[in-house]
Amino acid sequence: MSNISHNLLTRRSAIGLAGALLGNTLLTPFARATQASANRIPLGAAVHLEPFRSDPMLKQALVEHVDLITPMNALKWASLRYDEDKFDFSGADEIIEFAEQNKKRLHGHALLWYHANPAWLDQITSPRKLERLLNEHVEKVMGRYAGRIATWDVANEVVAHDPLSEGKWRAGVWYNSLGPKHVDIAFKAAASADPKARLFINDYDLQDEGPRVAARQKAILSIVRRLQDKNIPVHGVGMQAHLYAERRVGKDNLADFVGQLKTLGVAVAITELDIIDWKLSADIARRDRGVANTAREYLTALTDIAEPEFIATWGLNDRYSWIDETFPRDDDAKARPLPFDENWQKKPLFEVIQNVVR
Repeated sequence: MSNISHNLLTRRSAIGLAGALLGNTLLTPFARATQASANRIPLGAAVHLEPFRSDPMLKQALVEHVDLITPMNALKWASLRYDEDKFDFSGADEIIEFAEQNKKRLHGHALLWYHANPAWLDQITSPRKLERLLNEHVEKVMGRYAGRIATWDVANEVVAHDPLSEGKWRAGVWYNSLGPKHVDIAFKAAASADPKARLFINDYDLQDEGPRVAARQKAILSIVRRLQDKNIPVHGVGMQAHLYAERRVGKDNLADFVGQLKTLGVAVAITELDIIDWKLSADIARRDRGVANTAREYLTALTDIAEPEFIATWGLNDRYSWIDETFPRDDDAKARPLPFDENWQKKPLFEVIQNVVR
C-alpha cells in the first residue's frame, strides 16, 4: 500500500458518497443471523455517519449482526474540532447513543493521527501549544465518554509506511514538533482521562512477509516497550488488516509478531478488516471466494496464536467502502471487500467471519 493510497483511509468524498446513497433504491431484506451477543469473540463494524443517518438497513444490520460499533470518522479531530475553541460532538453522539440503546460495545477511533486533522491544527508548529492541545483534546473527548467507550485507538498509524527508508516514525504535525513523546503524551492523557478504558496503538501492514513489514512490526514492538518502560498503560495493538487478496498472509511473520506481543502482556484486536480485491477476477462468484479465502487464511493464522479482543470490519456494506475509489480496478467491476453486498445480501466473507467469532 503506497503512502498516497493509505492517506485516503477512512475518508470518503461527501459528494461521491451522496451519489452512492442516491443509487441505493432497492434493498432486499437479509436473513437474521445468530444473535451477535452469542459470539465468543465480539464482532464489530466501523460506521460512517452519512450512511448511518440515511440507510435504515445499515442500522438494522448493526442491531442484528454486531456486538461492537466503531465511529469511523466522527471521533477524529477534523469532525470534532473544526474550530480550535469549539467541540462538536453531535455526530459522534448519534452513533454512540444508538450503540448504547441497542446494548452494543463501543470502540473509539482515534485520538492521535497524523491525518484527518483540521487545517488550523496542521499549521501549528509550537511544541508547547501542541502538547497543551493534545492533552486538552484527550481529556475532553475521553472524559465525555468515560465508562461508555471501553476501548480506544489512542495512537493511529504513528509508524512510517516504510521504516527501512523513512525511519521509524510517521512524519506529521505531532511527530514533527513533539518527536517520539507525542505517543507518550497521548497514552498518558488517555489513561488519566478514563483509567478503566483499554488503550490500543493501531496500525496497518502488520501481517505480510518481507523486510518492510518486519520493520513495521519491530517499530510497533519498540513503542509498546517504550510505553511500558515509562509505566504508561498500553493494553493492546490494533491490527487494521486491510488485506490484499492477491497476497499470501505471512503466517511465520505474523506468528512471531503476535507471540512477542503476548510475551509483553498486551492483547491484539482486528480493528479495520476488509479485503482489497482489485487484482481478482471480475467474476463475482470467483472474486467472493477469493476474498473469503484471504480472510480465512488471515483469521485462522492469527487465532491459532492468540484470541483477538474483538474483530471489527471497516464498514459492513460494499456500497460504503473506501476500497473502490482508493484501489480502482482496471475494469468496470465494483469492489466487494465487506461482508454484505450493495443490496445487503450476505457474502462468503460473512460466513468466514461468523465461523471465527462464534
